[in-house]
Amino acid sequence: METISFHYGRHISKVARALYFHSWKSILSIGVQAVFIAVCMILYTQNQSVILLGISITLVLTMGMSIVMRTLLLPKILSADTRYNKEFEYLFGAEGINFSPEKDASVMTWGSFTRVWENQSYYLLFYGPQEYWFVAKQSFEDAAQEHKFRAYVSDHRKIVSGVIW
Repeated sequence: METISFHYGRHISKVARALYFHSWKSILSIGVQAVFIAVCMILYTQNQSVILLGISITLVLTMGMSIVMRTLLLPKILSADTRYNKEFEYLFGAEGINFSPEKDASVMTWGSFTRVWENQSYYLLFYGPQEYWFVAKQSFEDAAQEHKFRAYVSDHRKIVSGVIW
């Protein structure tokens, strides 16, 4: 079994932001709201309707609040949680990954993950629609250890990057 460790709390806010800006739901939501705002503003300039102006202002505020909540407040709340503000050690091998070596119950087989996503800094191992564990790439001792990790994961799930579906 290979061992990797990193301070979970130092990374959780970056992961939350990356997840938000790479999720198709977030991108679609921002896009739809931007289109509605543009349509309302165009119609407002043509009709001078106060209702359309009110709708577009409400949409701008709603979109702004959503972005602030998901990119500033939620990451700040998560990083302040004492459960995450410590060093985490993971053990991984051909059969799976153990997120809490002191508890054997937390061993997850590679096949139990529904999808695996990566960006420049992290791997996200999803085991439910919104449930995931992440692994900081900097936590690997060397490129060979990261290559083993990728090989174990790739035997069961394709590692994707870009937009998270």
